[in-house]
Amino acid sequence: MSMTYAEALDLNNVTIPEHLTADAEVPVLTVPQAQGDLLIAPARGRYKPGTVVPDSGVQVVHGEATGNTHWLNRGFDSPGVSWLRLDAGQVVGVVTVPEGQTAMVVHTDEHGANGIGAGTYEIRRKREQADMVRMVAD
Repeated sequence: MSMTYAEALDLNNVTIPEHLTADAEVPVLTVPQAQGDLLIAPARGRYKPGTVVPDSGVQVVHGEATGNTHWLNRGFDSPGVSWLRLDAGQVVGVVTVPEGQTAMVVHTDEHGANGIGAGTYEIRRKREQADMVRMVAD
């Protein structure tokens, strides 16, 4: 079920950034992880299942500052991965990955890919505290 950066980025026809190694294996994690302006963390609450992620993936967040997008894709042999869009405060949505399957969050042209193992996860926007609290623009 593992995937290389080249295979993960190819899911969205993304060119491999020079600073990434194409044949490096994408680690599949079940613990909190970050990618650019997103946090992927085990869900705090209970959520109903979402819709199955299509072959083309789901655009999770469009990069506001750089134009680079975060895409959610199913991993290899992972037909049951689902997505529930929430847009509730910092929580953009919830991804559910069945046992034995994986998902990938791909960030176009910048951060590569993050592998997600079995479980239910909230995908959250990061925020920063300046003179006021605001969402981080990637």
